[in-house]
Amino acid sequence: MDLPRGWVADTLALYGRAFRRGATLAIRNWPVGLVVVLYGALLGVVRLIAAPLGFAGGFVVYLATVACLSSWLSLVAEVIRVGKVRWQDVPSGFAAYLNDLLTAGFLVWMLVMVASLVLAPFTFLKIVFWLALLVFFNALPELIYLGRHAGTELLVESYRFIGENWIEWFPANLALGVCVTVTRAYLPAGPFGVVVEGASGVVLYFALIVRGLLFFELGSSSRRGREFRRRAAS
Repeated sequence: MDLPRGWVADTLALYGRAFRRGATLAIRNWPVGLVVVLYGALLGVVRLIAAPLGFAGGFVVYLATVACLSSWLSLVAEVIRVGKVRWQDVPSGFAAYLNDLLTAGFLVWMLVMVASLVLAPFTFLKIVFWLALLVFFNALPELIYLGRHAGTELLVESYRFIGENWIEWFPANLALGVCVTVTRAYLPAGPFGVVVEGASGVVLYFALIVRGLLFFELGSSSRRGREFRRRAAS
């Protein structure tokens, strides 16, 4: 890989911009992180209602889960695009990215089913497949709410984006993953787990905002462009 001179400094500057802006936006809109608690309560009610319905009930729970994820992504998108959440738009968020999420989920499920049949006798290859799935489709959420792609294009574009930007994308995402994990592991649960769920929601919100900002800058600039920006500022 041909990395420009000063790449480390350029990447650290990129992280600095994304993390500072992400922290500012997350603090300004911190109540949004608590919505995770409401999603959990909503899904709990849906599971109780759907439990007697068998297979159909499982499908209802899946749809409700995807709708909550759509709402969550719409809140992240709102903050990244305009800097704040307009609460009157929250109800529409449940359907905002529902079709794209269902399509992407179905395509990934099809890949998993085919791989499970083909790679059944090969344990090592199955592990490699799951790692590849995790790596190359890692940018799917950002492509759904920040990109303009649908269907199979989502998978192709995620593969392309990761192939071009993996060396900048994953270190920051590993750090964000550690932040979320530590929050869940070491904070007291509180009554009914509300404390840890609420705090985890705020930290997760921050992580997703940073991911979105990082995705946006990596997708709209090149390594050479970031090098030129650094030199022009010096």
